[in-house]
Amino acid sequence: MTDHAVILARLARLAAANARDRHLAERLCEACRLILSVDAASITVSNDTSSRITLAATNEIAARLEDLQDVLGEGPCHDAFRTGQAVATRLDEEAVRRWPEFTRAARASVESLQIRCFAMRPGEEVFGTLSLYLAGSSRVAESEETAQFLADAIGAALLRDPSIEAGLTESGAWSSRAAIHQATGMVIAQLRLGPEDALAILRAHAYAHDTTLAEIADLVVTRRLDFSQGD
Repeated sequence: MTDHAVILARLARLAAANARDRHLAERLCEACRLILSVDAASITVSNDTSSRITLAATNEIAARLEDLQDVLGEGPCHDAFRTGQAVATRLDEEAVRRWPEFTRAARASVESLQIRCFAMRPGEEVFGTLSLYLAGSSRVAESEETAQFLADAIGAALLRDPSIEAGLTESGAWSSRAAIHQATGMVIAQLRLGPEDALAILRAHAYAHDTTLAEIADLVVTRRLDFSQGD
């Protein structure tokens, strides 16, 4: 318990920095990266097929790998959320067998990387995931038990963050998801598909064009992309 108290105190001090410039999820994510001495970290919530959101990513690689999992619907983050258990992997042949499309696409972005995903379980149900990224043979500075404790603590903090409860953050993550929902509705109307198939079309388009769901959704919402036009 003493160790946990020390970790929480450090988390609070680090998260208090830049409070006016960055929302809570970003500050907690960066604080976790520093405490665990990893190269990057990310926080995602609601990791199901229709409402997954990346609330924070500490660098472009973390953001890219989270977006790949969002587009492809597979990867270690998804498995951690689904099982409620920690998932550790390298981008090796075992990863190819478990998540073939994600691993192939991830290898195109990074040469060597370890990924560790922890389910955020502040209550009985999994709230989201904390993902850690390490280059080469680096190691997490703290134990897996401490990393899991941090994940649960961050989940509890975010559940109580007024900006999360209001659905508003400065990063625009929630507004991006709203645009994706709107775009899904427009694709439903354009192609007369069900919601899941319409979202699959958006994801496939994002993957084929090596871009994000949010960018494709913006094209649809602003009527620069209309799937009913054929081409």
